[in-house]
Amino acid sequence: MAFVTPTYAAEFALRLIDNIQTYIEASTGTALTLIDSTLDDFVDFRTPTPIILNFPALFISTSGSSITQSDDDSYLTGQHEFYIDLAIDGKDTYTLERNILKYVLAIDQCLRTMAVSDLTGGVTSAIGHPVWEVTEHQYGVLRQEDTIYRKDARLVLIVQLLER
Repeated sequence: MAFVTPTYAAEFALRLIDNIQTYIEASTGTALTLIDSTLDDFVDFRTPTPIILNFPALFISTSGSSITQSDDDSYLTGQHEFYIDLAIDGKDTYTLERNILKYVLAIDQCLRTMAVSDLTGGVTSAIGHPVWEVTEHQYGVLRQEDTIYRKDARLVLIVQLLER
C-alpha cells in the first residue's frame, strides 16, 4: 500500500532545530557583549565542533526524541533533546577556561529568554505551548595544538511539545 496523508501534522524535532539555530545566531552576539565586550561572536554555526577550523564555533544537533501518543489518538507528546556544542581557542589557558564559562553563560541566557514564537516559528494552530529547559552544561578537556589551546563545551536543551 502506498503512503497516504499522515494522521498527524507533527514535525517533532524538525520543527524546532532550525528555529533554535536562527534564534541563537541572532541573539548570542548581544548576550556575549553584555557579559564581556572583548569576546568575539561565533563565526561558524554550520560545522560540527570536532572538525571545526574557525573559532569560536557553535553547532546544534539532536540527541533523540521520546514520543507518546494519546490514548484517543488526538495528539502526540514529544520530548526532544538537543545538543548545543561550542568550541573556542586561545593562547592563554587561564583566560580560555574563564571564557568558555562566559560563552556557555551567554548561550544559556539566550535559550532561557527565548519566546514561544522563537522556538516554534509562530505556528500555534497545530501545537500546544512548548516547555524547554537547559538541563546540563558539560565541559571538555583542554587541548593543545602547538601554542594554541582549545576548549569545548556542550549545553543540553530539552524541549517538551504537544503536537496534533
